[in-house]
Amino acid sequence: MKETVKFTASMIVVLFAALGFIYMIYQAGYQTAKNEQQPVIVYQVDNAGGVMVGQITDKEIIEGRYTVTAHAYGKFLVTKEQYEAIKVGDPIPDYLKKRGS
Repeated sequence: MKETVKFTASMIVVLFAALGFIYMIYQAGYQTAKNEQQPVIVYQVDNAGGVMVGQITDKEIIEGRYTVTAHAYGKFLVTKEQYEAIKVGDPIPDYLKKRGS
């Protein structure tokens, strides 16, 4: 009886140690994945021959970069002055409609 209690207690200690080790490995992997930053992708628009119609639907500052969103066309990188001049609901400005904007 005494040996059975010792064996059971030992197995419980080993089980908790194994679970603790597995949890530490999981946390290390989770922290690594959490700390990896996704790159910011900036696309160059080439809409030669196309007509852009619509309005500005959103304004954001992403990692210090000023962006405006035109509903069907996505996000556009703009200068601070352009960002401050544009209001949500305004028509898409001409400088965003040009090639290479």
